[in-house]
Amino acid sequence: MKRHSSLPLALSAVVLLGCMQSAPAEPTVAMRGRIAFLRCAACHSLGAGEPHKVGPNLRGAIGGSAAQTVGYNYTPALRQAGLRWDDATLKHWIRNPAALVPGTSMAYSNALSETEIEALLVYLKSETQSR
Repeated sequence: MKRHSSLPLALSAVVLLGCMQSAPAEPTVAMRGRIAFLRCAACHSLGAGEPHKVGPNLRGAIGGSAAQTVGYNYTPALRQAGLRWDDATLKHWIRNPAALVPGTSMAYSNALSETEIEALLVYLKSETQSR
């Protein structure tokens, strides 16, 4: 009768237990931003050539002037606001668009923490800059 060694099985169990006891990897800032963007994706697209949704495609918007995306019908309030989409303005907008631009049609109730807003900006910058 052939005897099988239990050493490979024991080693596999030790490796498996070691993996199970490890803390899960912390998501990157960009990944947390991507998760935060899921709240935005129903209304905004990001990719080059993708159509507008309820809100405009955000490709190339960051760093530019508000209400400038071709083919999207912005409210007069946003067109006349004179905003530039820098970090400070975007944070204010994400927190409460109607407070920044009374009369905007963006219907959004912020449920993001400050950390999630920061991560969202990192993700938006990485996904919407021309490549």
